[in-house]
Amino acid sequence: MDRPAKILVVDDEVNLLQSLSDVLKKKGYSVATAQNGLEALKKLKERYFNMAIVDFKMPKMGGMELLEVMKERYPQTPVVILTGYGTIKSAVDTMKKGAYNYLIKPFSPDEILLIANKIMEEENLREENRFLRQELEKKGEIITQNEEMCRLKELIEKVAKTEATILITGETGTGKELVARAIYQKSFRKRNLFVKVNCAALAEGVLESELFGHEKGAFTDAYIQKRGRFELADRGTLFLDEIGD
Repeated sequence: MDRPAKILVVDDEVNLLQSLSDVLKKKGYSVATAQNGLEALKKLKERYFNMAIVDFKMPKMGGMELLEVMKERYPQTPVVILTGYGTIKSAVDTMKKGAYNYLIKPFSPDEILLIANKIMEEENLREENRFLRQELEKKGEIITQNEEMCRLKELIEKVAKTEATILITGETGTGKELVARAIYQKSFRKRNLFVKVNCAALAEGVLESELFGHEKGAFTDAYIQKRGRFELADRGTLFLDEIGD
């Protein structure tokens, strides 16, 4: 399963902060809170957030100033502004400065959940598109009249219907990836990603990060959160090429 999306909620009203946090947690989101912009920046420095919900008026550092800093330092995190009736124009101005959306207080739980779900759908789509652009390859079809290869095609049809982990062996150039893609195309998993990892091309210190991902700040060059290949291939197919090397 995918890790829960991380949301930062920033508001100086403790009751609203708690109620928003409860609503989001009930829907499976991981939530962190802050009561002003300065506290929020400390949280943002510690970890990556998929989105931030920010009140417009707060002490020490308000929503507009926090938005400007976030667009400069954390442009990948969408910001939703919360505002009262008296500051609607200001909230519209924040959208011109890069806010994803705004909500007028009081608002219903469904309104904030609708925006949160939309942001996550868009992020997942961008992630899949990035990966597909990098990994796009021609889909192969095994065409043969050879008796042994025909038996192989029958075996592919059988194993594609199972949940089994499959070991494909053979010399270099014999078509192991072609077989893996054929299994993928015949399975119900073809609706999701086929993720290839060339294990032999990855250094020992990089393999773990590539397969399992990492959080922002996990090591020196971890400037953003990275989803691992296992997570990207969830409900799809993960092909570990040259795993024996």
